[in-house]
Amino acid sequence: MANGLRMTCNAGSYYIVGYGGKVEVPTMEMIVTEKSIIGNLVGTYSDLVELMALADRGLVKLATREYRLSEANNALHDLRDGKVKGRAF
Repeated sequence: MANGLRMTCNAGSYYIVGYGGKVEVPTMEMIVTEKSIIGNLVGTYSDLVELMALADRGLVKLATREYRLSEANNALHDLRDGKVKGRAF
């Protein structure tokens, strides 16, 4: 996410669709560059169509981690500590 925000032009908008990860930006940088960060839990329908087309072509890699039921507490600790990249199940 840090790379994406760095690549966003001044007065541009950086969109975060879904959840996971962490955005840390110095306040002064946001003020001077006048960038906007827009969060959206799921995106639009056309975003979904485009994503499915990319996935169909094998161009999407999902970050997932599977936990056993006996590891449920570990999963919650990892989530709390920001160690879950993408989705955990």
